[in-house]
Amino acid sequence: MGIVRHSISGARQPAELEPGELVWARIINGLENPRATGKVRPVILVESRGSQWKTMGLTTNPRYRDGSRRVAIPDPNAVGLRAPGWLWGGNLTWVSGIDIEDHIGWIDHALACELIDLASLTGPTARHLVAVADGHDAIPFRVDRSAGRGGAA
Repeated sequence: MGIVRHSISGARQPAELEPGELVWARIINGLENPRATGKVRPVILVESRGSQWKTMGLTTNPRYRDGSRRVAIPDPNAVGLRAPGWLWGGNLTWVSGIDIEDHIGWIDHALACELIDLASLTGPTARHLVAVADGHDAIPFRVDRSAGRGGAA
């Protein structure tokens, strides 16, 4: 069986699989949809445990179901996104390494601080994310994944 990828325009770059990297990943939300097969969305890789990754999902929806505001991504262009985005919520989601796809970009310092605060990260994980953010000041790689998906990153 072959690997099926979404139709995209432009170049692709495989994920480097490092904390602080923004990547495309298949997220399954079994709480809202028990028969879900997953939706490909941008996520931030936070930390790994074997082949599993703790991630923070990103969304184009600025509000939670109850109407309260989500935390905005301070500078979407600086981290490789082509449109405004928001952090999904305070809980990190586990994703299998096999469900991680292409590289989007790297967190910047402002996004690292927002992520650390929202997810209540501490210790080595928080310090490592700040170090990654401070070490990646190059222009991020951008991929237009809208073809065939109808959504902005």
